Amino acid sequence: MASTPEISRAQTNRDGVRRVLILTLTVHLAISAAKLIMGYQAHIVSLQADGLHSLFDALSNVIGLVALGIALRPPDPEHPYGHRKVEVVASLAIGIMLLLALLEVGRGLWTAAAGESIPQIGPLAFVVQIVAITAALCISWYERRKAADYDSMLLEADASHTLTDALAGLSVIAGMTLVTLGFAPGDVLAALIVMGFIAVAAYRVLKNVADVLVDAALLDAGEIREIVEAFDEVLSCHYVRTRGMRGNIHLDLHVTMPPSMTLSEAGVTMLAIKTRLRQHFPDLADIVMQVEPHKPIHYEDVPERLV
Repeated sequence: MASTPEISRAQTNRDGVRRVLILTLTVHLAISAAKLIMGYQAHIVSLQADGLHSLFDALSNVIGLVALGIALRPPDPEHPYGHRKVEVVASLAIGIMLLLALLEVGRGLWTAAAGESIPQIGPLAFVVQIVAITAALCISWYERRKAADYDSMLLEADASHTLTDALAGLSVIAGMTLVTLGFAPGDVLAALIVMGFIAVAAYRVLKNVADVLVDAALLDAGEIREIVEAFDEVLSCHYVRTRGMRGNIHLDLHVTMPPSMTLSEAGVTMLAIKTRLRQHFPDLADIVMQVEPHKPIHYEDVPERLV
């Protein structure tokens, strides 16, 4: 039996995301190892923090690879809407790990502020950081581009996380420079800035997860009504709702047609409407349309703001 276009596209996207994650995982592990080895050997707390940041980038890739083994399985009786929200669970895990990174960086800051370690900064530390920043910028750009190509919330979340790695790296270089110029607290200040970047990344990732979990609207209801009501057979469109995630959006709407139309005629119009909506919104995975005979007042229990 031949695969449908939807299944073929989903499989292509999953394979593409897996290749991206394997590639970025390798780079993240190398970057993290270099930062952590240099950071702990030279007692540079900001470099230690940045190394942990990179390590969590790598761990997020591992979670992503595990999630991909499940996310695009076809619907089954226990999961009639499919398994795409496994990506949301993986993104939630990334957010939680970022919060754990904050705790670890805070521990290192406490040690540094207490004067228990003195940073020993040499040229090699700067070389490691410059190479790491360049690699992180390239990875973030690549992941963001592929996230759009493959409709992947997971890649988008990881791209944002990786970008903060590059930006945080600049603060580490600034901190190390201040220390070499004789300003000892420079390392601690840089580590605080890294903590700020980690906190912002955690907020963005967790906010995206929350939007999916609370069924935040993903498409403009007015634009949907305009498309539907462009059909001559449609007299009104109301109670338009969207939920889900990018690449897997579910749409519910009510449409009224002339009472004189036959069920067969209404069915033909309904299929035409769905086709046009899918053409206009490629991320639509499912459309549930309730067709009703047109009346001046809608009698069903619909919240007033959604009519």
